[in-house]
Amino acid sequence: MRLTPYSIKTGIVRKKWNERSLKEKISALILIIVSIILMTVLLDVWTIKISLWDFRYSLESNERVGTLMGSMENESLVFSDFIKGNVSENDLLKSMEATDKAVSELQRDYRRIGEERRAWTEKIDRSFAVYREECENFLQMSPTSQDYIIIEYKLYQMQDYLKKYGSTLVSLTSKAVGDFYRERFPLLFFFPAVILAVAGVLISILARTSNSMNKTLVEPIDKLVEASKKIAANDIFIEDVHVDNKDEMGDLVHAFNKMKDATCKYIKALEENREMLDKLHGEELKKADAENRLVRMKYEVLRNQINPHFLFNTLTVISGMATLEEAVTTDRMIKALSSLLRYILRTEDNEISLEQELSVIKDYMYLQEMRFGDRIKCEIDCEERLYKANVPTFVIQPIIENSIIHGLAKKEEGGYIRIHVFLDEKDIENRRLWVNVSDTGVGITKDKLEKIRKDMTENGLGRNAIGISNIYNRLKLLYDDITLEIDSIEGDGTITKFSIPYQV
Repeated sequence: MRLTPYSIKTGIVRKKWNERSLKEKISALILIIVSIILMTVLLDVWTIKISLWDFRYSLESNERVGTLMGSMENESLVFSDFIKGNVSENDLLKSMEATDKAVSELQRDYRRIGEERRAWTEKIDRSFAVYREECENFLQMSPTSQDYIIIEYKLYQMQDYLKKYGSTLVSLTSKAVGDFYRERFPLLFFFPAVILAVAGVLISILARTSNSMNKTLVEPIDKLVEASKKIAANDIFIEDVHVDNKDEMGDLVHAFNKMKDATCKYIKALEENREMLDKLHGEELKKADAENRLVRMKYEVLRNQINPHFLFNTLTVISGMATLEEAVTTDRMIKALSSLLRYILRTEDNEISLEQELSVIKDYMYLQEMRFGDRIKCEIDCEERLYKANVPTFVIQPIIENSIIHGLAKKEEGGYIRIHVFLDEKDIENRRLWVNVSDTGVGITKDKLEKIRKDMTENGLGRNAIGISNIYNRLKLLYDDITLEIDSIEGDGTITKFSIPYQV
């Protein structure tokens, strides 16, 4: 396919967009939306200005000139009645004040009224100033004065001139208002087309940006969710998730693929180990030392296995949180998950301190609480003096995971998990450390509980008790005297407890 300059530019823009961070992409989308809002507001203001403000100014011009003509006409009539003695001087002064106000309110903005109207306004201002001065002199004269009649007629003439000037200004103002309407009126028909065109361009930009956000944010999340569902359905060996992102979402997908590959390797190792054990049992090898090494290898691989349900459901939560929060919560979740994985994959000792084990449990429960919200609560009841006690590595977490998956997750309102660690000191020489894990989940039916107990005691690895069987066999491997019990009432919850010799 031949590349055009447009397609080359589009590819460059898409590449640069993919390399931007999520924060920058969201900021760009917000900026476009704000720009659309501001553009709409500006267009509305312009419409209001044309349709209301400018029209109002033109109407006010006409109204003020009309007010001046009315005031001059009224003053002329009152002046005539004053000469005849029909009104008082006070009435004349009131009409003069009204005329003064009308003259002062005439519009004089050259940019709005134009040169010709401004010239006639100035003529009225100069003539009116002379007229008003003559009026004041006339009012101070005595009726018996020799110039009284002369000034009276002079004032009549000046009133006539002022009326003519005002009439001319009225005509010019009316013509200007008409011209203004004829000039602006076509804009009111053209303006909707402009608004529609601008709106179309802005909506097109917003649509392109939203489509880019969908491809760089929503589609990768959908791919991760789809892959997680397949893994949760035990379809582990799937292809890597591929995205073009170079941002945080790309980093998340890369980490997801690495964890998936690591899980596949552990499962393959487990299968190979199981096949090896089958061959050894088939050949009826009776050497105790070789059998013991193979058993240890089996449980070492089991201990390093990562539960895909927990791992990838947690990743789904992290991806959702990354879009909603800045970084604090996501950072804490990733640190908790990293601490948990580091503990699973790097802890080589069979025993660690109870304090370390409980610390990992807290990280695990924090991730589960972020996944399930307020539906799941956990309480740890342990005296500080027991923190130094030795316990098997990763022995409590599988019990808690069983409580969540098989007990609390199936309960709509969630529930409560309590971890109680205490020391049985009835026999001082043989003190025992007890660990009780109880939950308020859906419980276990009698038939299923019997099967779990049977699989556990017969050293089986049935689907219903793989976690419990592993714990039971590890405890038997590490200690000569152990106790592991499971009790449950359907609908009321389950309690799993075990005891081991107290060692520091």
